[in-house]
Amino acid sequence: MNRIIFLTVLCALHGIGIRAQEPKEVNIKTLPARFLSNEKDIWLSPIRPSSYSSHAVKKYVIPFAAISLALIATDRKTAGGLPNTLDQSRWSGRVSQIGSWYTLGGIGGASYLAGRFAGDDHAKEAGLLSLEALGHAQVAAFALKQATNRERPTEHEGRGGFWRGGTSFPSGHAASAFAVATVFAYEYRENIAVPITSYSLASLVAVSRAGARRHWASDIFAGSALGFMVGRFTYRRNHNPELPGSKVNRAARMVPRFSYTQNGPGLSWEF
Repeated sequence: MNRIIFLTVLCALHGIGIRAQEPKEVNIKTLPARFLSNEKDIWLSPIRPSSYSSHAVKKYVIPFAAISLALIATDRKTAGGLPNTLDQSRWSGRVSQIGSWYTLGGIGGASYLAGRFAGDDHAKEAGLLSLEALGHAQVAAFALKQATNRERPTEHEGRGGFWRGGTSFPSGHAASAFAVATVFAYEYRENIAVPITSYSLASLVAVSRAGARRHWASDIFAGSALGFMVGRFTYRRNHNPELPGSKVNRAARMVPRFSYTQNGPGLSWEF
């Protein structure tokens, strides 16, 4: 049955890497129509033959499937390797609130408003695209949660079963955090502090979800990958080339890596 899960997730992730189109004007008035148009393309892309390039399959689909299957097979062992104390859960839960939709939405909204008052089109675009990416991540994560119904680590003796009525897979906080982080990292590639800060905070949010015992390692990896692809898609599809920002073929090299050592799970980034 796990094969069905990964067919669903892989289609969603792979479909986000669809071909770029001529970007439309990015402003608050066009946001609703643009969001709906992009949502349609995200969910229809898995049935389009043009979405299945050998490059994308080798670079994203195969590694994602292999890592995810390995993590699901070892999720219970990974979770058991953490201290799982009350303090760990409490503090991790507090840290993970950085990845809540209202916190991330506030960051995107603040960027847009700051750009609007300062007459900075770049900041305005970064804010609007981060909000759009956040919306796409929320929709995709919710849909996959309903399709997989996985139990959380604290439910039913930590079995982590699928189709048990849970909402664990994938991590919505990780997906949202990485979607917003990726947009800002792409927009401000020339200022290296922005990508480093964005991805560091997103990684902190993702790992904290395991510490809070709200998600399994595989949930976090899938959510992080989903968020990265959503942010990448949103930027590629809508970025105004006349504004500063990263070139897709270079920025796309920044990919998430999930690892597990004797010290616990962790996320890192390869530039």
